[in-house]
Amino acid sequence: MIFCIGNGKSREKIDLPFLKKKGIIYGSNALYRDFTPNHLVSTDPDMVNEIIKSGYAEENVVWTTEYVLSKFRTMLKTGKIPNKYKVRIMPFERVHPVNSGWMSIRLAWKQHPEQQIYMIGFDLFGERKNIYDGTKCYEPTKIIGDRGELSREEEYRIQEDDRIGMFYLLKEEFCPGIRLTRVADEHRKVENIDNISTEQFFEEIEWQ
Repeated sequence: MIFCIGNGKSREKIDLPFLKKKGIIYGSNALYRDFTPNHLVSTDPDMVNEIIKSGYAEENVVWTTEYVLSKFRTMLKTGKIPNKYKVRIMPFERVHPVNSGWMSIRLAWKQHPEQQIYMIGFDLFGERKNIYDGTKCYEPTKIIGDRGELSREEEYRIQEDDRIGMFYLLKEEFCPGIRLTRVADEHRKVENIDNISTEQFFEEIEWQ
């Protein structure tokens, strides 16, 4: 079994060490601060910089994009990441809008195309609910974009349709044949991705 862990607050009820005994875990961004997944994905240059500086990437695999890696290389006199860091480049092209959680699911499917994948902590609808909001790299700063000056929360609400559309395309275009289920205790869902409750999820994995 494959578990892709988002950083939405809905995952707070999930015992991640227990899941690691059951299968392979793909996580994203600041998850590394609290837990070590089998694979960590980050598509944010500042976050990758933090991860590398922390020493995490010396012992654990971190996946990112060529674009992010090139940005980080500019900070180094050698122009390359030292071999001691286990930083890897995603084995596929970057897609906009870039989303680390979305990329972690695509990577999981690329490496395990036949396995069941559960997406946990992907709070896609409504208000922004990220466990790490307010911490480094998650400051409630203003974002200047096509729509003017926006807070992270405002941007998150406005981009909901684009975000849902990207997850819809996982099954329709980017990951053909993917066996993907979202663990969520709510009725709202991505049209082509089934939801199961947290209780149903634990019942399901207990028998596997």
